[in-house]
Amino acid sequence: MTVLNTTQNRSDSALSENREELVAKLAPLGVSFGYQNTSGNWVDTPTKTLRMVDDSFPDPDGLAGTGAPIVCTPGRWHPELFGTLILEDGFNVQVHGVVDAPGYHILYTREGVRRFVIAAPDRLKVPERGWGWQIQLYATRTRRSWGIGDFRDLGLICRVAASQGASCVQVSPVHAIAPLSSPQPSPYSPASRLFLNLLHVAPGRAFGAERVNLSDLDAKGRALNNDRIIDRDAVWALKLEALERIFEQVKDEPNVEFKAWRDQHGQQLQRFAIWSVIAETQQNSNWHTWPDRLRRPDSPGVVEFAAEHAERVRFHVWAQWVAAVQYQEACSFGVDVIADLAVGFDAGSADAWAFQDLLNFNFEIGAPPDSHNTEGQRWGLPPFNPQSMVQADFAPFIEMVHAALAYAGSLRMDHVMQLWRLYWVPIIAGAADGVYVYYPVDAYLAILRLEAMRADAWIVGEDMGTVASGVRETMEDIGMLGNRSGMRTPIDDFPMLGVGTSSTHDQVSVAGLLTGSDVADLKRIGKNADWDQIERTRRSLAEMAQIDPEQDPASMKTGEIKSAVMARYRMLSNADSIMIVVNIDDAAMVAERPNMPGTVDSYPNWRIALPGFADDIMTSKLSRDLVQLMHESR
Repeated sequence: MTVLNTTQNRSDSALSENREELVAKLAPLGVSFGYQNTSGNWVDTPTKTLRMVDDSFPDPDGLAGTGAPIVCTPGRWHPELFGTLILEDGFNVQVHGVVDAPGYHILYTREGVRRFVIAAPDRLKVPERGWGWQIQLYATRTRRSWGIGDFRDLGLICRVAASQGASCVQVSPVHAIAPLSSPQPSPYSPASRLFLNLLHVAPGRAFGAERVNLSDLDAKGRALNNDRIIDRDAVWALKLEALERIFEQVKDEPNVEFKAWRDQHGQQLQRFAIWSVIAETQQNSNWHTWPDRLRRPDSPGVVEFAAEHAERVRFHVWAQWVAAVQYQEACSFGVDVIADLAVGFDAGSADAWAFQDLLNFNFEIGAPPDSHNTEGQRWGLPPFNPQSMVQADFAPFIEMVHAALAYAGSLRMDHVMQLWRLYWVPIIAGAADGVYVYYPVDAYLAILRLEAMRADAWIVGEDMGTVASGVRETMEDIGMLGNRSGMRTPIDDFPMLGVGTSSTHDQVSVAGLLTGSDVADLKRIGKNADWDQIERTRRSLAEMAQIDPEQDPASMKTGEIKSAVMARYRMLSNADSIMIVVNIDDAAMVAERPNMPGTVDSYPNWRIALPGFADDIMTSKLSRDLVQLMHESR
């Protein structure tokens, strides 16, 4: 694990003397010495930051005997494929420029250098032209929900979507969270991207639930649907108690399916369950603050803890199996579920605990200052060290992609630029002192292609905003779909190879724009914006829907909102993009955003449920009109 060093105590003059030496050393490792900002000006990386990176990178002696990964295409000659190849299945063969089997292999060259080989197809699967639904799962409740959308609800949504002729359902991240009494509300701040959020479990659908009386909990859970603001604390208390009752009933019974699933997921599943139990007992999910003996997953103290709490560890393993069974079923109803992959995890999370030797805790991921964020951004997420990832044969990335595609038919990668580079911000400095660090993108993309081929899935890269030169061209070359939002990009500029939507979870809905309620929310919480531009966009929407743009926005009636939604999606349905998703918030005429960026407590981020049940909304008159529109145009 990387720890803070004393670099910051060196004088600026001493640091500047070896800047050229640092640049010469770090540039080949993917560390930039500067970048061009959004205004077109060159910004030098501070020498102090370069020294911090240098001190944080692995010892070069540890890389001795390990070469760069090889990316190749099965059956195609590669000039570096010579030596002894240990195939993924364990067989050894001598290779002379060609490997036929797709997969992850190990090559020992004739010079004795070990190289990781990724044999993957050249291109990704591309879906046929179609349309789908876009949902925030926590918000899409049905009559059987316990205050929050769950995997049973997702299954119903997918069945309705399939009956309407939809191709896909795009879902907010369903990553695991810490099992604490006050669960993390943001789906983009997970405890682990390898496992699932137990808040989305439908307890009554768990194996053995039919033999347990859950009627009292069911009544309390359904009562939570009466409040639009989701009470995750109450939901978690009810679902945890329900799962514990069921587990007590079935824990001693033989279950071949559970055992096989548990064995298949191996060490990472066991570690996540142990982390969950430690977090429970400590009432604190930040492992950095735990007793020393519990801070490393492979320590004797953790082994002893796991033995002392074996039954509780098994409970968390079982609960993850329950979630996996329900999620797998939900993904099997005739549409491709587009799983959303968060860009990272926080420094105290289960994944950070499990992969701590590969992470750099002296830095956090962020973004440099620009005209919209003059101070830059820091996201509180520790970056993986690219050199360490090579040493680890990309195991964390492979496991993450494999887990994301275990049941889903598609994967949306939030901030797809993470495959190319990340902006590292020193935790002891500001975002302006950050540095771009480049990653072995060819290997990452090959892993995506291989895992997608094995899952028969297609991949979406969220590439909105400022994207480095060549990224979108590479995405197009390999068949990765881009992602565009009409609230950010003119619909006429949507790419053919892409997924288009009206807005994202961070952007205004059609109703929020037309009625001016979003502007009112922004001003109420003190957010600044280009008010003139928003007004021009609102007037344009009104004119497109044949509504008087001079009309008081607050006086808009339901019929006028419906007209604006139809006008908006009429434009979207005719876009060039191969896939268009209908935001269920627009079908429900929701005015609030799911999330207000840059806020914590001043807005109910990730807590606002839909104003009605999801299946009712999807079959409403407005939704039927939207479905017909999609069929006519797509």
